[in-house]
Amino acid sequence: MRTGKSDYQIIRVTPTLDTNAYAQGDVLFTATEIPNAVVGLGGCSNIDGRNVFDKSDGTDDIFFIFTQGNTALGTINATANISDADLLANNICGLTKMDNDAATSGGHIDNSKIHQMAPASLSGENNDNLCFLQAEDDSTSVYVQGILTSSTTPTYADGDLQLILHIEK
Repeated sequence: MRTGKSDYQIIRVTPTLDTNAYAQGDVLFTATEIPNAVVGLGGCSNIDGRNVFDKSDGTDDIFFIFTQGNTALGTINATANISDADLLANNICGLTKMDNDAATSGGHIDNSKIHQMAPASLSGENNDNLCFLQAEDDSTSVYVQGILTSSTTPTYADGDLQLILHIEK
């Protein structure tokens, strides 16, 4: 049951990016903390909405992986080479994607774009928009990492991407 405005929060995070050209399958950014993503230590919340403000005006597709742990998927601007044991220990919460061909402001805003992160599945079922976050027992933070999935070779300035997360606690 919702009890008021404190049940919702918009959290903005700006991941650290490399300024050299990326390739398909490269780690775009490593574990970026989403502070106070849940209420109470070890709490759980739901991401109701997720957007990306892209100051680079890119045309890239990205997978976003939300985890409890902060072990990096790999080195920024190199392939994701995390071991399966370390990935398992990161306690994956969910996966979303940014598809440049869908849910974007496109060319309607000069010099930047706003993208919607879509559920990992677009099958149209009612629960497709759900992405739960759960923190470790001693934390209220979770982490997000990104992998470039398009065949583009983008370059970014550090700070070019801002993730905008609408969180229901």
